[in-house]
Amino acid sequence: MGSLMDSIKTVNSAFRTILLTALVGVIALGSYFVYREYTQRERLFRDQEQQIEAAQQQLVSLQGELESKEATIDLLNVDLKAKGAQIEKLQTALHLLKTDQRLARLNVISIERDEAGNAVKSKLAFVELTPQGDSLSEPKVFELPGDVIYIDNWVVKFDDSYIEKGDIERGTSLCLFRRIFSEQQTPTEGVSLDQVGMRPQAYARGGNLSDFEERLWSEFWEFANNPAKAAKLGIRAANGEAVSIKVREGKAYHVSLRASGGLSIAPVPSSISGQ
Repeated sequence: MGSLMDSIKTVNSAFRTILLTALVGVIALGSYFVYREYTQRERLFRDQEQQIEAAQQQLVSLQGELESKEATIDLLNVDLKAKGAQIEKLQTALHLLKTDQRLARLNVISIERDEAGNAVKSKLAFVELTPQGDSLSEPKVFELPGDVIYIDNWVVKFDDSYIEKGDIERGTSLCLFRRIFSEQQTPTEGVSLDQVGMRPQAYARGGNLSDFEERLWSEFWEFANNPAKAAKLGIRAANGEAVSIKVREGKAYHVSLRASGGLSIAPVPSSISGQ
């Protein structure tokens, strides 16, 4: 009996040991799976954090590139605007340099000819014009021998920089009409055109001479012969200049002055006598 009880105890002890061992194994296995799941989740979470951090760094980098490109675009826009303004200024300056001002009109009233058809004398009317093309004063009417007519003038030309800037006093070349004569006369035999005290029509506004203008004409030949003195007033050239044309009866001619240059005379399209 005692031996049987000992055997039962031994079996029970062994069974408990097996159960305990199995329980420990189950717990260990569970712990292993829990640990593995935890480490996998932790690794996944860490990978996600690294991916997010990398994405954030990439975003910061892209934002930096975007800001840099936006700054470059802003600079380019400013540069483009500045260049646009410069181009506009140059175009305006070029336009001003090429602008012609109509200063006077010469109407051919009649031409008397001999039996051979040669011009004996021409009856002419000369009138200075306002910027709008209106007569500044009553026309001067006179007769000259022949039909090849010269208009003698004093011309003052300023540096182009003054013209480009639209300077009030030096923004265009200036002209003072001196006299008109034909090829059959000497200049001194011609008819006087200048009016003492009147503003030269290069300014094309009419009115009295300013101190600056009065000095220009009173010292005209001094400026023409003294480049250093002329340069102090921005004068590029001061010289006498005559334009000429063989007139035809019933036509009219405009005398024009280029802002940066000299004089020209050309027929008015479809002009008739007395216009």
